[in-house]
Amino acid sequence: MIPALLLLFLIPQSLGIMKMIQIYGKVTYGPFPMTSPSSENCASECFDLDYCILSWQTPEGSCYHYSNLDRPDTITVVETDKTEGSKVGFKTNITGDNCPFSYTDMDFIMTISNGDTYSWKKTGNSWSLNGCRDGWKQFDRTDGYSVCMKVFKSSGNIYRWDARNKGCQPMGTDQIGVASIEESRWIHEQMMQYNPAKKSFAFWINGSFKDNDCSTENFCERIRWLDGYTEGIAALNTTTNFECKCESNYCPVVAYISGNPTKTIKSVSCNSYGDGYVCGYNLKKSV
Repeated sequence: MIPALLLLFLIPQSLGIMKMIQIYGKVTYGPFPMTSPSSENCASECFDLDYCILSWQTPEGSCYHYSNLDRPDTITVVETDKTEGSKVGFKTNITGDNCPFSYTDMDFIMTISNGDTYSWKKTGNSWSLNGCRDGWKQFDRTDGYSVCMKVFKSSGNIYRWDARNKGCQPMGTDQIGVASIEESRWIHEQMMQYNPAKKSFAFWINGSFKDNDCSTENFCERIRWLDGYTEGIAALNTTTNFECKCESNYCPVVAYISGNPTKTIKSVSCNSYGDGYVCGYNLKKSV
């Protein structure tokens, strides 16, 4: 027997190709749900909310909405029998105007307001949402944080504060710090795709050094990460990864260092130009 779609809500043509697919199923893991007072219109209410990516109407009549703004680490949905009376609604893009014949072969992909997408991964009769937007890299840090990162080449030279205020923050992200050599090497690898000639090249990351006194012991370790969730100095190993220079008002960048190409981070004037920047955000987990 080929499964049929339970329900399909269509967004008006002027608003694009976002649609709501509702099937019999339940959420087995999903942190930070929002309770809706209306169980009767659970899926259609989610459909009307820009931030809602999934609805769940329980057999008891409760309605829950899940928001991409809460940045959940993952959401897991499993298909159920119709007799359980549990329904989930996926907000997803569908090409064309016709209702798909079966949801089992569909790829559930949702586009958010800035154009980024989230994709659900299907395994058997269950779906899981990757916490990172498509094209963003997830790192699970030793302090328990999980973060998503992406590098961006600027169309021209860019100041550090413009990279943060005009580049990252309008996407609902922030300029992100670097917590490990693994992270900085990944950023460096992505950055070098834009620098095949191996010229001087630097992408802004988040952070500044705490004082300007070069006589201060361990100056090169006195970093202040400003994103709210990056901690530690694991990436600032001056022997293997970090070219540190002590000057007034210096900040870290991931850079191509022609004199020492194995290192990936260097300190530069906070008021200098960069060639791009690194944005990121932390994923939130249920406690």
